[in-house]
Amino acid sequence: MELDIELPAFITPLMTKWLMQYKFDVLNDITSVGLFHWDYRPNKRKPEKPRRIPRLENSFEFIESDFNIEVFFYEDDPKTLHVFESFGYDLSGIKIAKEYIYENELFKENRTLLSMIS
Repeated sequence: MELDIELPAFITPLMTKWLMQYKFDVLNDITSVGLFHWDYRPNKRKPEKPRRIPRLENSFEFIESDFNIEVFFYEDDPKTLHVFESFGYDLSGIKIAKEYIYENELFKENRTLLSMIS
């Protein structure tokens, strides 16, 4: 399988493999792709567990649309990939971040890191 679109230079081979496995059928509908990092804030209810907030770094916009499908990556280590996805219109939509482990030439979803309706 080959990608129909040209990805920016900051997208690693691991990120490309994830796109091939999970987003191959909707690749032409993705509005932007990029990188993010985790920002930690204090948690008043559970001080031992800080709140995790994704902060976008680099991004590349493919198409401009009212309905956005955005995918951002954070490569934790050579086999662990955090993926932050945002679907929907500007002031409404779903944001979700998941951790994936790359084993035996396939990604396996490990856990959900963040899920919210905006």
